[in-house]
Amino acid sequence: MKIFKNVLAPLFCLSLIPVVLAADNDLDSHPGYVDFSTLTAIAGTEPSVEISLKAPLLNMITNLIRNEDEEAADFISKLLRVTVNVFQSDDIDVDEIASSMSVMAEDLDSVGWDRVVRIREEENHVDIYFRLADASDVIYGIAIMIAGPGETVLVNIVGDISTDDISALGRRFELDELVDLEVAGNSH
Repeated sequence: MKIFKNVLAPLFCLSLIPVVLAADNDLDSHPGYVDFSTLTAIAGTEPSVEISLKAPLLNMITNLIRNEDEEAADFISKLLRVTVNVFQSDDIDVDEIASSMSVMAEDLDSVGWDRVVRIREEENHVDIYFRLADASDVIYGIAIMIAGPGETVLVNIVGDISTDDISALGRRFELDELVDLEVAGNSH
């Protein structure tokens, strides 16, 4: 038993690394994935909040909440990754982040993402994008970029999400903006 614990178990774990890395690389080529590394580099600080939920953990969450909230569980079951990074620092140059967000927004526009929200108020900049399937009945990804004084927020949700799923989530958490998306999403 000591041989397994001391030699074989670590070797087994090491053998799984290429499988895990391959799964991440496949996800990086998913149409809903956004690489925020340029923006995180500009922030120049560690995120104060960093959430990275990948498929195995999302599946576990789905199973844990299924009995309590079937709609939310169905929504979460379709997600492949949820990434949230919040940078809080007064040293972040809002203009530099906003400028880089504009470049990233142009890149997202050029590869088929749809901007659903754009806010430019004083020093606050918000861009929210959806990556829709050709039939506009599935959202492959959601990208949210927020820059303001002292805080930058970057969110990427990757999966195969129906507009009905987002509307159900909006009803569950009383977010009228998401509930209204059902009508807009089904009108394409």
